[in-house]
Order: sequence, then structure tokens, then C-alpha cells
Amino acid sequence: KQWYQRRVRAPQLKQNATYSSLIVVPDKSVQIRLRDYVITTVFAEEEPQQFQDEDEEEAKTEVLIEKRRVLASFGKLIAYNIIEMRLAASIFAQYVKSYQDYGDIVKHIMSKARELNRTKCMRTQLLSLEQLFEELRDQNEGRIDRSSEEWTKIKDLAHRFALMAGVDNYKSRQAVVTFHREGIIYCLLRNGPPDGNPPSNIVFFDILAETTFKLMDIDKKGPKGLLAFLEEQLMREGEIPEDEIEWGPLRTYKTALVGSMQEPYAYYAQPMKRKLV
Repeated sequence: KQWYQRRVRAPQLKQNATYSSLIVVPDKSVQIRLRDYVITTVFAEEEPQQFQDEDEEEAKTEVLIEKRRVLASFGKLIAYNIIEMRLAASIFAQYVKSYQDYGDIVKHIMSKARELNRTKCMRTQLLSLEQLFEELRDQNEGRIDRSSEEWTKIKDLAHRFALMAGVDNYKSRQAVVTFHREGIIYCLLRNGPPDGNPPSNIVFFDILAETTFKLMDIDKKGPKGLLAFLEEQLMREGEIPEDEIEWGPLRTYKTALVGSMQEPYAYYAQPMKRKLV
């Protein structure tokens, strides 16, 4: 076979018997190595350099072009369902941080991922936020400064993710609800039984609160809504002190859920009142 016949092909080709022999599905270890290669090659932090002449500046531009090509190629593997979408979480996490050089490509990858499966895409975005949260917490010896610039950037990323869900809240409804349900579980995750202290991920409720504007009102406060789900999960915690600062992020999230009863875009659905002339 020629070299081009040995390249990785999309699983969709299985539908055509003529091309089925060309399909090569990389195993999980290969997919992880590909993802790690992209992270180290494209997003590795470099020290700022002072360029003395145009040749050096041109060389820098060529390096950037090559890195963008590598990232775009990885995005195609996601778009054709060759690389598991979940492995793109580390790429999604770079959206704000590397916006100037790669923001357009990362956004396009997320757009293609959303076309494949909205729920999987938002689950991957949630995972990327969890990774950033845990990384920041580890850097600060297990604590999160909620007033820090780093924390603000993660919250901004969550807000941008929610905006990318689209203007049609009905289409993204199930994906957004899944994002919040799994986020709530993550926030209340414990390694052991409740001991009177908040769960270690309690601050992550601040992140979830940034995305509640994409929820429909019935999914917030309906009989099977997120408030009911949250209360069900909190029953395992026992009595929660109302005034302790450590539980503040939980109160912030609950306040976001019980906010306005106004449905998103409801204003535009109301009949216009014509002015009599």
C-alpha cells in the first residue's frame, strides 16, 4: 500500500466497504501521546525574547505558523472523531490564556466538537475547568484565593464556554443541565464521610455560578430542576452553617439558581405594542 493508504482514517468510512480496510483507529495510549505532544509543542511557555533584526522576527513568525498548523491538525482528529473528545480538555483550557495566538483555532475545535455532540462537548469543557481549578489549588497549597487574577480568568473561561453553547437555549438545554449536574457532584465530592468541614471542591461552585444564565427557569427551580437536585445531594452533608465563609460559594450558586423568574429571551417572544399615531 502507498503511504497515504496507511494514514489514520475516520471511523465513518466503515460505512463504505471499499474504504473500510484503510481505517486505523489509534488506541488510547497513542491518543494521549498525541495530545501531550500538542500541549508541549504548541502551548509550552517560552521566555520573552528581544529580536535584533527582521530575520529573527520572521523566524518567530514561522515557528508560530508551524505551531498553529500542529494545533489545527489535532483539531481535525477531534472533528473526525478519531481522537476521543475528552482528551481535548487540556486544549480547551488554553482558550483564554493563549487567545492571541491560538484562540481562533481552539474556538473552532470547540465548535466542531459541539456539532459532534453538544453534551460531550460541555462535559469536556467542564473537565477543562476542573483541571485548571485543581492545578491552581495545587499551586497554592490546597487553597484558592477567590480575589486572585488566576481565579478570575478561570471564571471568565467558564462564562465564555457558556456563551459558546449558542443562542438557542432549547438546543443546548440537555447539555447545559448535564454540565451543572455533574458540576454539582464534583463540588460536593469527598474522599470520606462528612466531617463538618466543606468538601475540598466547594469553591468550584463559583465557576458553576458563571454559567447559570444559560439555564432555563424550569431547569433551575422545577420539580426535577437543579435546585432540587442540589438539595438532594446536600442531604448527605447534614446541617450546613449559614454564616460560615467556607460555604460561601455554595450560597453564591444557590442565589444564582433562584434569581430572576424571567425566561431567557422571553422579552423578544412578547407581542410588540404598536404606537398609535
